[in-house]
Amino acid sequence: MPAHPLYDAVAVGCGPSNLSFAALATEVPGLRIAVLESDTAMRWHPGLMLPGAKLQVSPWKDLVSLASPTNPHSFLNYLVSSGRIHRFLVSSRSAVSRREFEQYYAWAADRVGTVRFGQTVRSVERAPEGFRVHTDRATWRARNLVLGAGRPPRVPAQTRPFLGDGVFHAHDYLRAPRRTGGARVLVVGGGQSAAEIVNHLLSGPGALPSELVWATGRIGLPPLDDSPFSNDWYTPGAVRHFHRAGPKVRARLLEALTYTSDGVSEDLLADIYRRLYELDYVDDTAFRHAVLPGYRLDQLGRAERGYEAVLSGTGPGDERLAAVDTVILATGYASGPPAFLAPLLDELPRHDDGNFRTRADFRLDTETAPAPPGELTGTGGIWVQNAARHSHGVADPNLSLSAWRSAVILNSLTGRQVFRTDGFDTTFDFEPAGGPAPALRAHAVPALDEGTFLP
Repeated sequence: MPAHPLYDAVAVGCGPSNLSFAALATEVPGLRIAVLESDTAMRWHPGLMLPGAKLQVSPWKDLVSLASPTNPHSFLNYLVSSGRIHRFLVSSRSAVSRREFEQYYAWAADRVGTVRFGQTVRSVERAPEGFRVHTDRATWRARNLVLGAGRPPRVPAQTRPFLGDGVFHAHDYLRAPRRTGGARVLVVGGGQSAAEIVNHLLSGPGALPSELVWATGRIGLPPLDDSPFSNDWYTPGAVRHFHRAGPKVRARLLEALTYTSDGVSEDLLADIYRRLYELDYVDDTAFRHAVLPGYRLDQLGRAERGYEAVLSGTGPGDERLAAVDTVILATGYASGPPAFLAPLLDELPRHDDGNFRTRADFRLDTETAPAPPGELTGTGGIWVQNAARHSHGVADPNLSLSAWRSAVILNSLTGRQVFRTDGFDTTFDFEPAGGPAPALRAHAVPALDEGTFLP
């Protein structure tokens, strides 16, 4: 198996986070990185790329702009380079489609020059030079690692024996032909993915079931809290504030802020409600539906035709039986270390609950060797993307701070301030106790220096 030259960092996974890392790394002369992606092309949740699906964040929270607004891998530059900028502005859309952002990601992945597709990482081991990353096709040598592999779908244990064409996770909704038209369909889950699938079932050509049961799991279908003060929790100051807090405060904050990231877009809820009204009173269909707030899938078994599901409500004895042909599990994604880290797990620092102990700069709490003379980076560091919600807050898995987080990681990796990552204003005062009141702070306008804002 061929071995590659020594890289300063190998990033595992090419989702938006590590693609942001690669795009910003183009501004660090001499930094040698490679981004390994198992897929053969840049795809962003292809199983859920439903028609009309929208971003839930501003398009200016792209790969680079909030860390380096003049970086050529911005969404704005993509719009100009593709010749669509004026039509994009004239269209006056309130939200950008996820499909268009996937096109932007593919454009950026092609331009950065460091993404290697078709490289499925099987294991990672320590080596004198740092790490060796083994894929199906080669061994990659790296001083440091940046982990950004996607999380696996969370599949309830009672459904695993039945996984296949009739029972599947939402992650796979569009990956294979699904017969839902005229069928009896159960959707499990009450988040954005569940709502997008329900909307597609109700409105997509040939997708309308004869019966739809939607077990939301939640009490009602709470909308995404996209209000201004809630969005202040998706800022660098809020992340620093969260990381300084103790475990009990962090847990309370995560619970209180759940629907700032895990609610359903209000426009989508309105579309679903309106469509159900039309199907009930206006359209000439034999469609039947039951939207069950607070109900969860408790048991699943095979029936003479399809499956029988036991759905449990919020009260004792509050159960319903549903005879269905198809079960769609919009049950989110599992946490935990990826399988390829198995050779290193015993030495990696973790809390009692299994989560990694992660420093403020997103590096695992391990010792590293300093940079050798003439080199840009030290050796032995492991940084994580989208694996620090427990230590860095609700913004960690969100697109909002991808560029900022990658900038923090690059500053830490190189041991110097390449990008400005602190000193941004927020309306909430996230300063440590005893810090100056906002009205007493000096607000100096930073200078623009060669494409990046420096303090």
